[in-house]
Amino acid sequence: MGSAHYSVRNEVAERTLYIRMEGFFEETEMQDFVRLFVEASASYGGQPHLILADMQGLQISSLDVAKLLGDAIGKARQQGVTCCAHLTSSTVVKMQMARLAREHSQGDDVTVNVNSLEEANKVLAEARLWMGLDSPEPESSKPSSP
Repeated sequence: MGSAHYSVRNEVAERTLYIRMEGFFEETEMQDFVRLFVEASASYGGQPHLILADMQGLQISSLDVAKLLGDAIGKARQQGVTCCAHLTSSTVVKMQMARLAREHSQGDDVTVNVNSLEEANKVLAEARLWMGLDSPEPESSKPSSP
């Protein structure tokens, strides 16, 4: 068994999947993760949704394991992912994830590499505004100046 740890949390009100992956994934562990991830993404019925992918501590994967993740990335993009804030502590993992996204979703323009969870949350907040999920307070509801 590998040293993999992962979680998939679906915050429906935010239309956001919060994914955390760390350690080294064996094939069966990746299959379990992929199943949870794709099911969570499918819950939006093709409607736009977002991902915060915290992959700090994730180790480079074998080609077979990487292919499973790449297929899942492609499937999630087909299911409506419009922005993925991607956080990793490894340049090699960042490059592997970029390659997988390119191979499994042509013209990948939804991944935004970030350097902190704070930056990831800011990127996703901006994406929610763009999607019309969060709107700034209307001018009419702000107190007027004397």
